[in-house]
Amino acid sequence: MWKKAGLAGASAVLSVLAAGHVWAASLALTGKDRWLTVASTKDLETARAIAEVYSSERAKVVSSQSGWYAIILGPYREGSVAAITKAHAGIGTLPQDAHLSRGDRFLEVIFEEKPWEEQRPLSTYEAKKPARFSDGSITYTVEMGGSDEQPGPTVASAKEGDKMLFSFTTPNDYSMFGSDAGLLKLDPGAKGPQLVFTRFTGGAHCCTQTWIATSPEGGAGWSLVDAGVFDGGAYYYEDVDGDGFLEMLLVDNDFLYAFDSYAGSFAPIRIFQLRGSKLLDVSNAPAMRGRLKRDLAAMEFQAKLDPGLWKSNGFLSGWVAAKERLGEGEDAWQTVLENIDPNTDFGPDVCKTGKPLDECPYEDLEKVPVGKALARFLSERDYGELPPMARALLK
Repeated sequence: MWKKAGLAGASAVLSVLAAGHVWAASLALTGKDRWLTVASTKDLETARAIAEVYSSERAKVVSSQSGWYAIILGPYREGSVAAITKAHAGIGTLPQDAHLSRGDRFLEVIFEEKPWEEQRPLSTYEAKKPARFSDGSITYTVEMGGSDEQPGPTVASAKEGDKMLFSFTTPNDYSMFGSDAGLLKLDPGAKGPQLVFTRFTGGAHCCTQTWIATSPEGGAGWSLVDAGVFDGGAYYYEDVDGDGFLEMLLVDNDFLYAFDSYAGSFAPIRIFQLRGSKLLDVSNAPAMRGRLKRDLAAMEFQAKLDPGLWKSNGFLSGWVAAKERLGEGEDAWQTVLENIDPNTDFGPDVCKTGKPLDECPYEDLEKVPVGKALARFLSERDYGELPPMARALLK
């Protein structure tokens, strides 16, 4: 969607040149109203990443007469940045260079970021409160057995008239909370959309199980795809490559607790496509590169808001992985090696006596140097080729 908007933005610039400040007038404010400009950039992916940080305030990406994109919030009437942050507690941290603008030089809204709740393609279902969907003559139902106090298994089914097309039942060991379902278009080769449904396992920082009911091309009837158990809310869904079918995105769970606490961990995204009855990791496909750039830009904007992150092992490990995957690893590794904290409780251990870790006495455990551990960690995953300075750590 944003790609089409970007083309529209280019057309708007031409219209302004030909017909005067038509678009500027539509965004220019009067009276006490002001836009809050939180950042500006020449890169649309970076602009989109920053807008996502302020989705609760419906951040807008707008084109401007300078050729840059501005990320704006509001309009507000409080009169100063300090007054706005005091009056709107949910706005979060603002960069020091955030400022107010009447918007005289803004041209067109390229993109508006909706709050997360409005972006969710899945609906909640509970005990005695099923979720139902329809596609043509087919009706889909996802319902939970039991009660609020003792939730039972999930049953996902579909009927075409009186004919039952499928009925799948989950194990009965999940929490009621975090139970969502939706009818999504994931696989261009399938016969119609897919029924996606989830259950929460319970427990701190964990975990959501996702299943997908699909009728793959060339398959006999319907099959249930186990899409895995992942941290938090698991997948979110975007049409990254603009083909009309959604990709499934999540943070790479391998990074959680790997080099920092859960709260201190930063993880790059992974991007998957459903094809037939398989989930394919397409994170490194050329069509996904723009989305990876946006992910990196979001990390770097967080570091602008909190410069202390450049001394955080959790941030540095996720950031260098995102940079490495985009072919920017050499300079990034220099930054990591200059800033990484060698004194950490996180990271892998080795046994000084050579015994397996599960047989090693506590007093014989020692930490792998964090730079070496990070180089090994990334070398074992598909985040691109390590630069020479990182490879040297493995010797």
